Amino acid sequence: MWRTPLQQAAPAALYFGLVLSQLVGGGSVVRVPCRPGEQVTFQCSYHYEDHEHVSQLSVQWRNPNNELLCHYIKHKAFQNCTMGYAIAYSPGSIALTIQHAKMDDFGVHICSVSKRHEFSDYSVELARTSGESIRSSNYSAKQRTNSVR
Repeated sequence: MWRTPLQQAAPAALYFGLVLSQLVGGGSVVRVPCRPGEQVTFQCSYHYEDHEHVSQLSVQWRNPNNELLCHYIKHKAFQNCTMGYAIAYSPGSIALTIQHAKMDDFGVHICSVSKRHEFSDYSVELARTSGESIRSSNYSAKQRTNSVR
């Protein structure tokens, strides 16, 4: 199929834009203090369900090594988490709980929320601390949104 130069460049431009948006980002990362062995919960709040019901929604939480910790697919009523991690869904938010923080858990976690042609990435950094214990804590992630039309 013959395509004009503009049509040929569009996929490359889209890819470049998505990569650039991930590199530049949309603000600072939320930093969560935690000691090894403690339980911590990150909130991943998103706007897709603010004003309308969304039936097809997918959420993935990834650790600092980009390994999948939890996956939630709303329209299939599916959720799966690695042992030691749990998620809790409510419209507009999906929380990741780390039961006992390990050394591999320290660093930036990414929550990716997708709805058809839109997706948002939220970042939370789990920072190791040697200070006073915070047994169970709740923190909200920062958002980066991208649209693919």
